[in-house]
Amino acid sequence: MKKQRLFYLDLIRAVALVCILVIHFNAAVTGYFTLPSKLFGSVLPFNIYLGDFGSSLFFMVSGAALQYTSPGQGREPLNLARFYQKRAKAVYPMFWLAWCIFFPIRFVTKPGYYAAAKTPSLLLTVLGLDNFAQAAGWVTMDFACVGEWFLGSILFLYLLFPLLRWGLRKQPLLTWVVVLAASLPVHYMGWDARLVAIHIPEFLLGMAFVHWKRPVRLGVLAGCAVLLFTPAAADGKVACALFSAAAFILLAALGGCIHWVPLQNACALLSKYSYAVFLTHHVIILRLVENFDLAAMTRRDTALLFGVYLLAVAAASAALFRLDAWVRSSAVKLAAKPE
Repeated sequence: MKKQRLFYLDLIRAVALVCILVIHFNAAVTGYFTLPSKLFGSVLPFNIYLGDFGSSLFFMVSGAALQYTSPGQGREPLNLARFYQKRAKAVYPMFWLAWCIFFPIRFVTKPGYYAAAKTPSLLLTVLGLDNFAQAAGWVTMDFACVGEWFLGSILFLYLLFPLLRWGLRKQPLLTWVVVLAASLPVHYMGWDARLVAIHIPEFLLGMAFVHWKRPVRLGVLAGCAVLLFTPAAADGKVACALFSAAAFILLAALGGCIHWVPLQNACALLSKYSYAVFLTHHVIILRLVENFDLAAMTRRDTALLFGVYLLAVAAASAALFRLDAWVRSSAVKLAAKPE
């Protein structure tokens, strides 16, 4: 039976998506923050970087969505083969389709761009780990074209999900202790290039949130708020995790109070196309700013470019989504036995 759609998950995913769209636009038009911002700021209270905030919300909502849609909302045994197959189908076909569209465009329009990329690193591209590998410092140049470091991190968390789910079923408190004891030292030491470890507790929080009653949610909210004023928040990523956890809980509560159908439908639409937007938006904004003198851009021109950017991303994402659906249905028909 299909699970009832939860508006608060759509709302949080929509907020996260807007943050990512804004920060990548702002990064592009400011020459990656070397020029003054003319339209948007890049930080939130407590000096939280807007991009980190959006990513953290995505990790939390991903954990919550997986837990909510898993058998018995995490209380029944999980078919591992079916789970990983479903995750692979959700991630890779559209990723490969987007790559096959954007790679030829970049290859033809920027001859020699990939000259320094090592041929074996094509495997990273096939696995969706190209940008992640660059961010982690595994390679200095790859065939990166679509996706972000986020994709590599979320794939790793998908691998961990069954284990985390089992831990929450059997020993939730011990699971939290183990996750925090394992992830925080790795983060502080920088062994993961600060890309994965700090997001494991965020992902786990989203999973656990599905089962928390109101008193627990309020207690966690209060705890995060207090910790933001302690030395633990001196680390920007840790501060972002605490801030994002508090925001997640507040947005979930807000979602329960909103019954305006147009807003619910808008958030559901953004949530539906969020992965397609994730794959297309960065490529588009980088192409759009190529012919602009960024230092001379006025606030008006920046605002106009932002509007063009949103329209282009919406069109490209809708087209990619529909093309993906057509390719999938065509593949099913090709594989079907003749009648």
